[in-house]
Amino acid sequence: MNYLLIGCDQLRFDTLSINGNEICHTPNLDRLAREGINFTNAHSTAPLCTPARASMFTGNYALTHGMGTNCDMYHSLAAELAHPEALLHHKLAEKGYACGYIGKWHVGTELGPCDFGFEGMNVPGYGNCKVEQGYLDYLKEHHLSYTLSHQIYLNPGEKTLAAGIWEGPDESTTDWYLTNRTIAQLEGYRSSGTDYFATCQYWGPHGPHLVPAKWVGKADREQILPWASYREDLAQKPEFVRRHLDFYRASPQSWDGCREVIGLYYDYMMFIDSQIGRILEYLDASGQRQNTTIVFTSDHGDMQWSHNGLIDKGFLYEEAMHIPLILSHPALPKGKSHAHLVSNLDILPTILDDAGLEAECDGQSLLGLLRGEAPAREDFLMEFHGIHFLYTQRAVLTKDGLKYIWTPGDIDELYDLNTDPAELDNLIEDERYSQHRLDLVERLKRQVVRYRDPVMDYVFKIFGQWESPSGQVDATSARYNKR
Repeated sequence: MNYLLIGCDQLRFDTLSINGNEICHTPNLDRLAREGINFTNAHSTAPLCTPARASMFTGNYALTHGMGTNCDMYHSLAAELAHPEALLHHKLAEKGYACGYIGKWHVGTELGPCDFGFEGMNVPGYGNCKVEQGYLDYLKEHHLSYTLSHQIYLNPGEKTLAAGIWEGPDESTTDWYLTNRTIAQLEGYRSSGTDYFATCQYWGPHGPHLVPAKWVGKADREQILPWASYREDLAQKPEFVRRHLDFYRASPQSWDGCREVIGLYYDYMMFIDSQIGRILEYLDASGQRQNTTIVFTSDHGDMQWSHNGLIDKGFLYEEAMHIPLILSHPALPKGKSHAHLVSNLDILPTILDDAGLEAECDGQSLLGLLRGEAPAREDFLMEFHGIHFLYTQRAVLTKDGLKYIWTPGDIDELYDLNTDPAELDNLIEDERYSQHRLDLVERLKRQVVRYRDPVMDYVFKIFGQWESPSGQVDATSARYNKR
């Protein structure tokens, strides 16, 4: 069996048409879901690139792997992965799999995937594919060029480019180039008879959304309506959110301007979907589809002016945390949809399990769950350690759709996603939910102890339990001693 992981950056769950979007049409990912399993309740571990990506490739929370913030920020908690042996592809390599990597990495400022045993592209940090030497050589070889037009900036003085039009053929885009590189790598493995674990990581639709000219306008702007939380009163939100709103206060501030940027995000995702379609067509034509497991996901979502104008990510709300996750395995049922509480934390453990390997990590294989051999998660921990400055939040989401966000020294939040998917009504003081609140606090306590969260003593004390759990946790685990 071969394994292919395809990823996008900053892709919301509700962007795909298979997940209910009637404006952004993604026929190739829809097809992949019809040929596999669509997980409708998948969540990221963290609303930020580096921690989420490190979690994806180690199967561990940032509480374990140590990269709680983006690696290339001035206040980064870690510039590089402290224990690269935790990267789970090493186990596949030891079994003889070739491990290929094309695209965005962002799990270290100086070291890229090839420094950890992958072969392919080696772009450290966030990276900029437009200046990668292989891409520049590709443009020159094929006599391709491009310019940018109609740029939209978020801040005065043209400081932050949000979107624009890519004036050039589709073949000149970085996305086309990444797709070519992926197909060439897969063909090399096929022709040599090599089993592989390969990954293709697109930089999009993360901003700036630079859309090839012929794709601009594919999403009908008139159908893009304001989010339910677009003009939300933030009185029930922590001060942290309001401060970030002031920090981010980005133009455009009218809905007409917002929906144009969102429309370009949709246009861009439709183009990326077409590139994923090229990979699927290659696998079909080369006869590999029936012995290749394909996983598609994202690191995190995108706020897109929800909650009174929040943009980018860095919040534990569903816009940033709820992600797509599709698993297409030749031996598993097709066209199924599952609402189990799962995560991008579970991808590599699932692949290792299918390959007959064990993964000692925080994530879990989805195979036992799908076969009815393992119980579903009762709840799931989400973590945030800051984006533009260090900050701590934790959230617990239950399988029943209750969500508790703990913000030290500020307002806590409780949402019932069954009746309030937009997280508008903070129920933390609602007596009807008093027992749920107590239960969620106990769940949070169990989670912070389980993962030896540095805030565990504070969590217990703030809720009236003065015994320090840190002195009672087994500190002999070899995995945790690596921290």
